[in-house]
Amino acid sequence: MFNKILISFIAFAATALMSGCSTLADARSAKGTGPAREYAASVDQVWKAMPAVLAELSLPLVGENKAEGYILAQRGITAFSYGENVAIFVESVNGITRTRVEVVSKKSMATNVFAPDWSNEILDKLGEKLKKI
Repeated sequence: MFNKILISFIAFAATALMSGCSTLADARSAKGTGPAREYAASVDQVWKAMPAVLAELSLPLVGENKAEGYILAQRGITAFSYGENVAIFVESVNGITRTRVEVVSKKSMATNVFAPDWSNEILDKLGEKLKKI
């Protein structure tokens, strides 16, 4: 009887852990679903500021493609989270004077209730950095 309960629990736990996982590709393909802000700055200024923004938030930059207009960041497992996948989309609004930035933040596991949503933190920190330029 105990073995059946233990096996059932292990099967349930394994199913829960493997369901609802996200990857950086999932975050990147979710363009258009995250919060966005416009800044009075060029794409180059935003692009140059983003590594410092991510570093201050302790969110490692793992990839970027300026030609396609995205930056990828990812945080692994911590004491409070199983990790997060973040895609940041940077695009010019009207030439060189305004830039739109969208942040899509996905939990690595859907069942992770403690994972932070990085969207507003990144957008706020970027606004602070761009005011100093």
